[in-house]
Amino acid sequence: MTDYSDPLFRKLDRIPGAPNFVRYNFEELIKTTKAYVQFAKGMPTVSYAAGITLVKDLVLGIIDAEQARKAAQRLKESPSKKAVIEFVKAFCLYAESRQYRATPSYSDFSAFFPIGRDLFIPVKPTLVAREDGQLKPVFAFGWKSVPLTTYQRRLLMTILEDAIFSLTDFESSDAEIVFLPEVNGVRTPEVWHRGDYELLSPVELRNQLEVFLSAREAAYPIIADWLKTKRKPAPVAPTVDEAEQPRLDLRLPPPAE
Repeated sequence: MTDYSDPLFRKLDRIPGAPNFVRYNFEELIKTTKAYVQFAKGMPTVSYAAGITLVKDLVLGIIDAEQARKAAQRLKESPSKKAVIEFVKAFCLYAESRQYRATPSYSDFSAFFPIGRDLFIPVKPTLVAREDGQLKPVFAFGWKSVPLTTYQRRLLMTILEDAIFSLTDFESSDAEIVFLPEVNGVRTPEVWHRGDYELLSPVELRNQLEVFLSAREAAYPIIADWLKTKRKPAPVAPTVDEAEQPRLDLRLPPPAE
């Protein structure tokens, strides 16, 4: 019987947020299965959560740009710190020119997109701006690149459309999806809006969710086998009993006649 007791499976049982979810979703089952297995073997070591909190406080007016940058510098040492500092610095520059007007009443707003029985993708805007009399969900991402195919971008926008824009408060809203990838060594804004990508049809979306669920089911035993191999102790070189070790004759030869 396959063992799924490893803590890794508890992490995998929690579906990641929409952007990370689409990163290992492809139209082909085999490709999605491989991507899911690779995701499990090398879960991201860099988290932008601290940076997202700082940029959210910046836009809400709780802190200013200088305080946001200093707060990022003061974060404890971790694999994420350098990337978070770069992200916060880049977002501060973008926000300065963008001049958001965020509303604190939606500061903790979140929604969910169902993908199967008791399985939901969390969908949480970084902030909600109020512009021209309408609410505008804004999603900010710290990734150093945007490795999404056109299909994955369509999938992401379809998830946001269903989870956010089906709600009465946001039916007529625009969306702003802000990436700050590194281009020639400089973090440069890449901004999408609602309508920039053609949404998946209901049939395409349903097929993709079936591909994901099938890939997930196929990936679990592969991951379990990998964990079993990973846990095997390294072979230890056999020790030789001292009594069995060959003895060197260190006596000098007799002098020549």
